Amino acid sequence: MKSFGRRLAKGIRRSIPLGLYPYLIHRDVVGLFYHAVSDERLAHIQHLYPPEPMGRFEAALQYIRKNFNPVSEAELLAHRLEGRPLPRRALHLSFDDGFAECYTVARPLLLKHEIPGTFFITSGWVDNQRMFYRNKVSLCLERLAELPHDAARMMYTSLNNALDLKLSDAKDFRGWILALQPTDEPVIDMTAQMLGLDVGDYLARLQPYLTHDQIAELHKEGFTIGAHTRTHTKLALLSAESAEAEIVESARFIQELTGADRVPFSFPYSATGVDRGQLAAIRAQHPFLGLFYDTMDLRPDLPFLVNRIWAEKSAYRDAGRETNLPALLHGAYRAEAYDAMRRWRGGEEEGREEPG
Repeated sequence: MKSFGRRLAKGIRRSIPLGLYPYLIHRDVVGLFYHAVSDERLAHIQHLYPPEPMGRFEAALQYIRKNFNPVSEAELLAHRLEGRPLPRRALHLSFDDGFAECYTVARPLLLKHEIPGTFFITSGWVDNQRMFYRNKVSLCLERLAELPHDAARMMYTSLNNALDLKLSDAKDFRGWILALQPTDEPVIDMTAQMLGLDVGDYLARLQPYLTHDQIAELHKEGFTIGAHTRTHTKLALLSAESAEAEIVESARFIQELTGADRVPFSFPYSATGVDRGQLAAIRAQHPFLGLFYDTMDLRPDLPFLVNRIWAEKSAYRDAGRETNLPALLHGAYRAEAYDAMRRWRGGEEEGREEPG
């Protein structure tokens, strides 16, 4: 009987047209976020989430212009904290991490279509001071794919001997290296060296992250600059004190750079497992902190916390001829309808794909 009920609920959700969902699941704003937009192959993110092609991104902006009312972070802040009204079908667009393409590619398109946005910056990467461990992982996968078959086999043998592994092919290597955690960064660095990668040279030559000057220009042009921690660590894995330092110090860095009265903050990966009372206390203690942004699609949360839909989700990467937004939005509404039913019945919530 339970299985039939699930199938029935699934069938009902799938039969609801996208245009009807906003009337059934009301949200004051739809949040949408990307990481990078480029027609170039970006080796440092290619194996995590390929960049959004420029044509598809511009088609998404055109879809947003036609079907939504884009709002700035300042408008959303005034609505959430002061009760000022938002237009019907409000949407806020943002970018996480702080890749250079936010300035070189996304910025001109946003200006062209007059769509406001927020850029959340990982402060420890500004001016290409260091590379995120996951970006090093992507570089290693890119380099391995370039190796001749015999050289790749020698690589597996060397890693197996050095780390007591049992890697036999590229699939094994990919599964192993993608599973490594921040504490494994020395292993990633060793692997990069064995592959002949010079991470410092890559940072210096290609400048994958935003610089001070680029961030200042984005701010001058009217875009909001937010914080995204210092090190891009999932806050649920840290002590309460360390999590607070990641939030406050990264936001203070942004405030000093831009001079903004309030600095919004977005969570790396997600805020799952982070105590909401702790977050409220941090904001109360540091009034310069603005709204907080999470990655759980359309899920309701505290008034100061805005959820967003990850536009680069693997399941929707190739959906739609011109843009994946209709399919992506439909999926987000279906997921929220399902979660709402589970919450109503007291069940566990369905897990959702987190950005890398």
